[in-house]
Amino acid sequence: MSPISTILCNKLQAAGISFTAGVSLKGYSWFKSGGEVDLIISPTTVNQLVATVHLLHQTRLPYKVIGETSNLLFLDDEHYTCLLSTKAITGMHTDKETGMLVAEAGSLLPDLSRYALYDSIVGFAGLEGIPGTIGGAVFMNAGAFNYSIDQVLDRVEVVNPDGSLETLSASALKLTHRDSIFKQGGHPGIILRAFFQAHKGDQHEIHSQMELFHSKRHKYLEYMYPNLGSLFVGSVYRALGERDLFYKLVSACYMGLNYRFKPFRRESPINRKWLNDFTVKRFNIKFRQQPFSDKTINSLINNGHHTSEHLEYIRQIREIVGDRLIIENEVVAPF
Repeated sequence: MSPISTILCNKLQAAGISFTAGVSLKGYSWFKSGGEVDLIISPTTVNQLVATVHLLHQTRLPYKVIGETSNLLFLDDEHYTCLLSTKAITGMHTDKETGMLVAEAGSLLPDLSRYALYDSIVGFAGLEGIPGTIGGAVFMNAGAFNYSIDQVLDRVEVVNPDGSLETLSASALKLTHRDSIFKQGGHPGIILRAFFQAHKGDQHEIHSQMELFHSKRHKYLEYMYPNLGSLFVGSVYRALGERDLFYKLVSACYMGLNYRFKPFRRESPINRKWLNDFTVKRFNIKFRQQPFSDKTINSLINNGHHTSEHLEYIRQIREIVGDRLIIENEVVAPF
């Protein structure tokens, strides 16, 4: 640990803010990848988070803000300086004056969707099952199945790197599909809490929607292996089909016969292994061990892989499809 890190640890200890030194990210991160990080700071309240940002600004120690890390690819054999985790900041309530649902940065999306269910609040059913925090969800405008967090977000409170506080309306965040002003690097603020519109609806209908989305996530997305959800924004199969007409016809027939007309497999999880094997052969994609899910080539899995294998797979896909797809997962470079 550097002398600057030691000074910071002393200040954190004096302020009663929790931290852990010398952490292996393989055991800590969602994807079970990554080298060692010198320091993980874990404030438990919004005020502690603000104080931590102020201390980091004073010491000028490089750091990255993290939540559940469910969209972050930390690199094996690499070294990281400092991670500021919001996971322990989990307050959630309904503001009696405004009627808005308020969630702090580390609150989980499934908890938010259930809170909304219990209070008969509509618009949150599609967030059910997404493994991420509120801060991370706003950062990338998370969503699924035609739902996204911008549909219910009213505003956020942020702390800037110098410790100053600011409130930003949802319209100021430039929220588009899996993107925001924060992700674009257009605003340096760290999300403290988010305020959501809270319109009442029928609880039984909300419950039914949530059950549907929960089952869909298990059906279409990887659950058995550590994974990072969708690798790219959009369909990799469709992007590949735009490069190869024969592949487009084969994949369309395969998906139509297997999943559009499916009287004998309505409840079965999707398995695209045949199509994936055909894709690998057709586009000459090379790997030592399959780095993606059998459910979709658009989801990385970690089954004992080294992250260099994941990076090589990403490189090959991007080389084939060019600029057609934007990467959704974040590859975290060492700092």
